[in-house]
Amino acid sequence: LRAQAAAREQRLEQQQEQLHGLEMERRRLHNLVQELKGNIRVFCRVRPVLPEEEERQKGLEHLHFPPHDNTALVLSRPEESHVGRERRGDVRYDFSFDRVFPPAATQQEIFEEIALLVQVRDPRKPS
Repeated sequence: LRAQAAAREQRLEQQQEQLHGLEMERRRLHNLVQELKGNIRVFCRVRPVLPEEEERQKGLEHLHFPPHDNTALVLSRPEESHVGRERRGDVRYDFSFDRVFPPAATQQEIFEEIALLVQVRDPRKPS
């Protein structure tokens, strides 16, 4: 019985060493991927309009989310002359991000997108 316990203890120790080695390899590969992509990611999340804002700003008419490009956001506003009497059209501002989340995006969608970028360490385990 002692021999079996000692064998299991040794096997457990080997598996913990193997797990540690694999975790270190995962971190190395994760860091390599981040380095290759660029270490900084810029995400844009546009929150839904609150009811009290709805009355003041008439929704999000000034924001446009291109349907086939989840990295772009277009802001437009009417351009008025300096005299203030005539309208000249819309002024467009095109923004580009690593990912844009429109107001209808769920927490789940956002989490799935950033889950691989966030590393969580269990404080109970040594690193």
